[in-house]
Amino acid sequence: MTVQLPRLSWKYFVQSSALILLINASSYSAEPSHISTETLTLGDVLDAARHQNPEIKAARSRWEAVKTRAAQEATPDKPRVDFERMYAPEGRNVISGAEEKNIAISQEIMFPTTLYFRSRAARQEAEKAFAEYQVKEREIQARTKSAYAMLFFSRHSIHIFEANVDLMRQFAKVAESKYAVGKAPQSDVLKAQVELSKMLNMLVTVHQEQETNQAMLNTLMNRPPETPIVLPEDPQVRIINRSLSELTSQAAQQRPELRAAAADVERSRSLVQAARSEYLPDLMLQYRQRNMMAGPDSRDAMLGFSVPLWFWKQGAMVREAAAEREMAQAEYQAMRNMTSFDVKNLLVKVQTAQRLVELYQTSVLPQAEQALKVTASAYQSDRIGFLDLLDAARTLLDFRLEHYEHITQYEQFFAELERAVGADLKTEATR
Repeated sequence: MTVQLPRLSWKYFVQSSALILLINASSYSAEPSHISTETLTLGDVLDAARHQNPEIKAARSRWEAVKTRAAQEATPDKPRVDFERMYAPEGRNVISGAEEKNIAISQEIMFPTTLYFRSRAARQEAEKAFAEYQVKEREIQARTKSAYAMLFFSRHSIHIFEANVDLMRQFAKVAESKYAVGKAPQSDVLKAQVELSKMLNMLVTVHQEQETNQAMLNTLMNRPPETPIVLPEDPQVRIINRSLSELTSQAAQQRPELRAAAADVERSRSLVQAARSEYLPDLMLQYRQRNMMAGPDSRDAMLGFSVPLWFWKQGAMVREAAAEREMAQAEYQAMRNMTSFDVKNLLVKVQTAQRLVELYQTSVLPQAEQALKVTASAYQSDRIGFLDLLDAARTLLDFRLEHYEHITQYEQFFAELERAVGADLKTEATR
């Protein structure tokens, strides 16, 4: 039996008022509810990744190993020392009783131009390894900034969903109150409960995403994945005060991928010269001292050289080196083209994300919040149904998530743009 009342109960008005207060407060950005034991700014995270990341350490160690090859390539092979004992009579000790005792020192030396070009190629390989080390540093820096932004997004997503769960609970109470006094069907109560369950499930999902993003950030810093982190600062959208032509020119000079490709071109040219030097003879130097028991002592000197008779071998070496040179030149040109595209593409994405953030802050979010307030008021006065109220709440939720998603994308695109340019970019705050 339904109880008919002349007007709504005081409970309904109290809960409706609480609903309005909650909607008004829902735009307030409080700190996330999770607890963490360590506070890390973006600068702290980048510094830790730069010094502790194992991928950077591996690239640095490879460069330190490669840069020692220049001295190796410029140095001839080990000299050879021979000790001879000759003409020892039958029955006498071959060491002490030999009539002739000789000592000889010999050294094989590649033709000097071969040593020079091989050493130069090794130095250029070291330059390439150093540029690749900087490539890895820039890559880890971009990944770290992206992970930091994703953790920021997860934190605010949790806060938004927690506020929305509270809002759905209030909606459910209002629907129950209206149903109790015959002002709403039972389906409104069921819809509110289903929506609340959906929000709770999504809250579990974003908590899991926060754990994943935190683990990624810890991994980049070479720390245990479960180490708690709290972010003391939010990313600030900034304006890049550089034109496309300026950024492209800067990237052509500073991008480490381009410098690595350029060093590889120079290295391949040196290897072509070294291969051509194989047509020239290698040298053999030898000095010998003879000690004779039955005659005067003597000294000998010898200069020999190899005869590069099999010319087709040297020709094949030159052709191989020339083909590698052409490959290196093509890869360098491809990298230049890709760099120009990356700078253009990422600059457009950064500027687009920046405009979207400003649009959401100045118009989309205020309008959605106002729409929810109007819809809630209309629902209280029985002018619209509960589905309209849910739709307004969902729209505001989506817009708030999209707002922080655009901020996150801005940070990710900006980090990739800095990686493409090969340098940290100066910016100006939007507000």
